[in-house]
Amino acid sequence: MILSRKVLVVAVSVLIICMVTAINAPPETALWLNNVHWLLTNTTCLILAALGYLRANPAYRPCKRWFVIGALAYFTGGLLWVFEVLTRQPDFPAQSDIFYPLMGPCLIIAFILALRSQLSHSKSWAFIIDALSFSVAILGYILISYLPKSADVNPLQLAVLTAYPVSMLSAALVSFLLIPYLRPVCMLPWLLLSAGLTLDGACWMQWNLNALNHSPQTDLWVNYGFSVADLLIGTGLYGWQVRISRNSNYHRHCRRLRSLVPVIAVIFSISTLILIWWQSGPHPYAYHIATGSVMSILVFSAVRQSILLRESERLLRAEKRLAAKELEYLQLSRNDPLTKLPNRLTMLNLLEHAVISAASESGMVALLLIDLKHFQSINDSFGHRTGDLFLLEVSRRLQLITHEHGELGRVHGDKFALITTRYKTDTELMHLARNLCKIVHKPVLIENHELILDACIGISLYPRDASNADELVRNANTALAHAKRSTQHQFLFYSEDQTKLAQNRFRLDVQLRKAIKKKEFFLQFQPIFKLDDNAQLHVANIEALIRWRSPNGQIISPIEFIPYAEQSGLILPLGEWVIAEAFSHLSVLMQKNGQPVGLSINISPRQFRDHHLPTRIAKHLKQYAIPPGQITLEITESAVFEHEEQALAILNQLKALGVRVSLDDFGVGNSSLFKLKQLPIDELKIDRAFMVDVPENSADSEIVSTIIKTAEILGIAVVVEGIETQAQLDFLRQLDCDYLQGFLLGKPMSIEDIDALLAVSPNGFTRLKQNI
Repeated sequence: MILSRKVLVVAVSVLIICMVTAINAPPETALWLNNVHWLLTNTTCLILAALGYLRANPAYRPCKRWFVIGALAYFTGGLLWVFEVLTRQPDFPAQSDIFYPLMGPCLIIAFILALRSQLSHSKSWAFIIDALSFSVAILGYILISYLPKSADVNPLQLAVLTAYPVSMLSAALVSFLLIPYLRPVCMLPWLLLSAGLTLDGACWMQWNLNALNHSPQTDLWVNYGFSVADLLIGTGLYGWQVRISRNSNYHRHCRRLRSLVPVIAVIFSISTLILIWWQSGPHPYAYHIATGSVMSILVFSAVRQSILLRESERLLRAEKRLAAKELEYLQLSRNDPLTKLPNRLTMLNLLEHAVISAASESGMVALLLIDLKHFQSINDSFGHRTGDLFLLEVSRRLQLITHEHGELGRVHGDKFALITTRYKTDTELMHLARNLCKIVHKPVLIENHELILDACIGISLYPRDASNADELVRNANTALAHAKRSTQHQFLFYSEDQTKLAQNRFRLDVQLRKAIKKKEFFLQFQPIFKLDDNAQLHVANIEALIRWRSPNGQIISPIEFIPYAEQSGLILPLGEWVIAEAFSHLSVLMQKNGQPVGLSINISPRQFRDHHLPTRIAKHLKQYAIPPGQITLEITESAVFEHEEQALAILNQLKALGVRVSLDDFGVGNSSLFKLKQLPIDELKIDRAFMVDVPENSADSEIVSTIIKTAEILGIAVVVEGIETQAQLDFLRQLDCDYLQGFLLGKPMSIEDIDALLAVSPNGFTRLKQNI
């Protein structure tokens, strides 16, 4: 049996024994028996309150703490009462009369704390005012009951006598009225507490009336009513907790009862006032007490209604704000917040409706996806505000063309969609697409910046290309992706070949990721030769070239997978692996031969844009103890001139490390002699496309000759690749070209074959070092 039950059993047993013994006992013995069970039940009440505090949820311990304080005050009053009886003190009020009435206010404070933890500030105050109305009505009734019999009682004594029942009965009413507000799971402790407080208040009222009537205070039910009330209060305090029920029907009933609380307060107050008038008699203060009670209740009602009115107004304003927000969210869910055009979800719904209508009417639906090429460069260069203003202007222009021809929407950052059912032929759609591209390409002046971008468009048709809206969107995206990669077309119609290419790219992307994990890549090295003073060839550098050996043993050319790796971003881990692997092979090669050898490594555009590239190169140089001058990084023209400021900063960092920089594929990009003069580069690598018809084609021969002579004037070395015939080699010998590379001189080979090749002419490295 748990401790609380043991305490209750002991207290009830002693109470029954005392009651049976006191039936025929003399007055002196009955008084001592009363003090025994009073003190015992007071102690039991305190113990149960303390045990309830210890077992309570930490969140509700502040409430239970006031329960313990109230029970302790009541217990202290009981101890002082026993002391007063033992010492036969006749004074009233005495010390015990200070502590006894404190339990009611302490419990009311606990109830209000629990209430405010669940209700708003305004509703809590409204309830407190209702409780005050009840208390005023109780106070008026008790005063009218006491006043006719209190002729020989001074005001202080009357106040103390009144405080006993008022505090207990008010606490009982508050406890009971809190039930519909806090909706507890278990109401039994609440009902026991309310019943105990009510009984205690009634007993005190009768005790005091007996005292005022100068009657013996030996009523059996009153004396033992105190102890029964103490046990009920203690049991209620032990089990009392704020644990809200989840029963929806129960909540509904509680809400209905809460709405009736003000009415109940008014009815109770009026009934009490009627009793006051009925029992007042000829007492001179009756009229004033009744009038004061009525006025107080009316004031409390007015204040309560004022508080609830403000609360209602606040809730009304909140509901209006909520309605406005819901309308705003509804608009945001349908429209793009920047351009106010339909967003992606709305456009998809419109497309589905258009497809359904076209299916029933044997019509056609065209979906045009419009993307702004290189829009991110505007955000990067001028900021997102300028980018937003640019998008607003572009959307306004597009609406001028499309407002009569279909639905225009913004489906993603810089991507717009147009749904149209008006155009029936490819020619009409081509004309529309050209107009859209033209209007986008016109300059836009924003904050003194003239901005120009191109558009690319993917077009998909229902029912020719798709059978539903989802397929239509997917195919238009596929066509758009091909248009963005195309250098010849700004817009493309969807075709099945595009899907096959996209699927192949996806499969290749998956295979690449697996290959990186399984380490299916390896390096080959192609030698780069230099002509000495006697026109003899010596190995100058070796160029690291990546190869992919698939699980079936097939060697896959870099031409097939490097572009996809660049697009997907996989080129970054691949490029990092190439650098580390090439440095490792070079280190071993140098240790074997004991002489320095140059290494050329291709750097992809995405690698080159990585700000951490110089740091990684420096780390590998230190790790493998390779002199920086032996490393040449080959960077394409497009990577350098696409973002010139950023490229120049990275080039300067690389040059600060001491590595050499080569401009790869020279002649096919947009470089100029003036730009070359400004760049910190060491060599040019003429693209193999210029060597195909050399020396048979005089124009190509003249171009190669001019590049070599110009580079010599600028102090830049030249590497010519793609040498496959003896005639090409002889032609370059006559021009005294710096470095030569091609299948005629040496194909890509393993590092072991490079080692063997170097062993044939070991002195070539010394002569190369001196010439450089």
